[in-house]
Amino acid sequence: MLISQIANSPELLNRIQILGHLSEFTKTQLSQLVILDVVDSTNRYALENFQGLGISACLAEFQTAGRGRQGRQWVSPDAGGICLSLKQTYRDLPFPIGGVSIASAVSVVKVLQALGASEVGVKWPNDIIWQGRKLGGLLLESRTTGNLWEMVVGIGINVNLSNDSGVQSVALSIDQPWVDLYDVLGYPISRNRLAAQLIEQEVQTLADYSHNGLRAFMDDWQQFDKIYGQPVILKMPSAKSETQPEIEGVACGIDEEGALLLRIGHRLERFVYGEVSVRKR
Repeated sequence: MLISQIANSPELLNRIQILGHLSEFTKTQLSQLVILDVVDSTNRYALENFQGLGISACLAEFQTAGRGRQGRQWVSPDAGGICLSLKQTYRDLPFPIGGVSIASAVSVVKVLQALGASEVGVKWPNDIIWQGRKLGGLLLESRTTGNLWEMVVGIGINVNLSNDSGVQSVALSIDQPWVDLYDVLGYPISRNRLAAQLIEQEVQTLADYSHNGLRAFMDDWQQFDKIYGQPVILKMPSAKSETQPEIEGVACGIDEEGALLLRIGHRLERFVYGEVSVRKR
């Protein structure tokens, strides 16, 4: 059980402690581990500052401009969550890079379930959900540099958003129903051990995906999929209009490239991007 010593006092991240919780295999795969007090975005930092092949990780206590999906800001109070970005550089990736986001979401859920968060799952493509409220999320960003493909996976987890009034004031700015691990589990956890477990699992995920694609993660996705079989609304981003086109259908899982499958009337259609929400019956 990952119990922190002081329930209402945030545990600061510590590089030595995190490395101490990693397996020898993961430490050999991890070329850099950086912990920052404040940064605009761990994803931006990782993309701009980590060079070379291999996997590098960046953690921050606080982000001033954390990135979320669809151009949103990821809000996380100082020392109230996990803000983690891992960068992987590939010479060649035989599978669609977008599938890494799906595989990583599965891996995060496995870590959280191992802590005892039994009802945690995923809302396509990578929102981490508990009882309809957002517990965390992921953001995949990539670019090409010469003949290399650079990819960053950003992971944000709400750990304890209510340990002081300053944290609570930031939490109030989150624009959707949310929950943190303290509420889910009923006890505080060590942020250092959680960070280590996320890094450990993600390093393995990146290795598995580069060899097998999404095939190794499909069974777990089906188990964790929180919208399967439900009527949903998919909002499609549009650069030409402020209003987002909406598509209604029944969620039917994903294909082996990570695209959302919707049953629309008698047709089964696939979508690679958009914002999905469960339609009220």
